Amino acid sequence: MKLLKSGIRLNDTGKELVIGNLIYFIICEIIILAFVSRKWYCTIGLVIGVFISVFMIIHMTIAMEQAMCLNERGADKHIRKTTAVRMLVVFGMMVLAGIADVGNIVATVAGVMALKVSAYIQPFTHRIFNKLKEGR
Repeated sequence: MKLLKSGIRLNDTGKELVIGNLIYFIICEIIILAFVSRKWYCTIGLVIGVFISVFMIIHMTIAMEQAMCLNERGADKHIRKTTAVRMLVVFGMMVLAGIADVGNIVATVAGVMALKVSAYIQPFTHRIFNKLKEGR
């Protein structure tokens, strides 16, 4: 899965995390459809949050790839800088989503939490991913 013209690729762990995000999204969407009265409003918020989560996965993957080419001190500085940038961008996107009132902000926060959930279920998605690779 090519991300940038520079040739940076999403590694297997990144792909597994994105798959975890999709699983989380489907489960949350089922909950929204079953229990929430303003379904579209909450769904839009959830989609925005999951997109933010996927952005964080891609950004972390790129930052880690770049840090691997640096010495220890440079890598530490680079990771700190990219983490701060990522936090500021995510905070700005959340504030913008809240101000624009495009979707439910609580659902947006729940969508951002997809990264946490996908990190917890990553060992499970890793096993599935490896079984699919072996089946080729």
